[in-house]
Amino acid sequence: MTPNTKTYDIAIIGAGPAGCAAALGLGRSGLKVALIDKARFPREKTCGDAIPGPALKTLEHAFPFFQDAFFKLKEKHRIKMSSIMLENRRSINYYWKLPAYNIKRIVFDQFLLDLVRQHTNTEILEGWSVKNIEHGNPMIIHSERPHERLSAKMIIGAGGARSITRQDLQESAISNQPSVMATRAYFKGLKLSENANFFYVLKKYLPGYFWVFPLGNDVFNVGFGMKTDRHGKVSLKMKDALEEFIRSDSMQDVFTGTEQISEFVGAMIPIGGKRGSYSGEGYLLAGDAANLADPLQGHGIDKAIVSGLLAGHQANKCFQADDFSAEFIAYYDLSIKSGIERELRKNRHRLILLSNFPSLLNLYAFVKR
Repeated sequence: MTPNTKTYDIAIIGAGPAGCAAALGLGRSGLKVALIDKARFPREKTCGDAIPGPALKTLEHAFPFFQDAFFKLKEKHRIKMSSIMLENRRSINYYWKLPAYNIKRIVFDQFLLDLVRQHTNTEILEGWSVKNIEHGNPMIIHSERPHERLSAKMIIGAGGARSITRQDLQESAISNQPSVMATRAYFKGLKLSENANFFYVLKKYLPGYFWVFPLGNDVFNVGFGMKTDRHGKVSLKMKDALEEFIRSDSMQDVFTGTEQISEFVGAMIPIGGKRGSYSGEGYLLAGDAANLADPLQGHGIDKAIVSGLLAGHQANKCFQADDFSAEFIAYYDLSIKSGIERELRKNRHRLILLSNFPSLLNLYAFVKR
């Protein structure tokens, strides 16, 4: 049977924050764009559910409609500060200058996808799993569904570090990047302030930390993240470590009488901080597919949104210049390296320093007291 082939100018693979940002950025380009995701939305996403202020500011600056739409989003919870809790009961507090919110990713990602539907002509293909990609001009994207495929002059890969997209396009270029393994569950009834995100740094679990993030209505995201070794493994069982933390004497007053309202779920988060390549002939990588999560704090939504916008901008320039060569697309790499990558490298060095000398946090907390 002859395959059914749909033709597009640009195929964005992955409809998370990076993919949606790219689609929104291409909304007025006049190009025929497909936004593809293997899942059907709304879908769960293992995450701390914290949306940093810079991510929201980027979207507000880029799209006039975003601020009003976000204001109407009910399932958000304002966070005013973050507290790093140390073993000696000292803490380091940061008060956010930009408005920051905690929102379940199942809600926030659906919100962004709805904006793509409302404000662009992007064709959204949910439940469309990529089997493999044929390089060429155009690129041919084969579906797991028999006899179904797409063609596109350009691909924006935003489907995550373990996606077929990245593996087929550029696995060797950034395969040596480090990762964080994370697990989380939702709890109800914790005895903590709902105005702050709490990070618990314990010497036994470095390089890693526990988090407790309030989501409003007495619900909290409770999780644990730890940097993997060079083989992508950690030295302990993540779920056991999180349960040990919850049952510990220091957290007894916080968790007594609480109710766990979801199962523990885990994920591998590809963190940045090493020099990499983010594009090639006919394609660009954004978000987790480009290893752009923060090594120190673990979040990647802000970097995903910025990289998605930059990828969409560069893709549009490629069509304007009718140039899809690796050399021309590499201007995207320069944008990532001069901004995001530089910041991630600094935070990677800070993580290494704090992991080797954890007493520095205690010293800093003492000085700030």
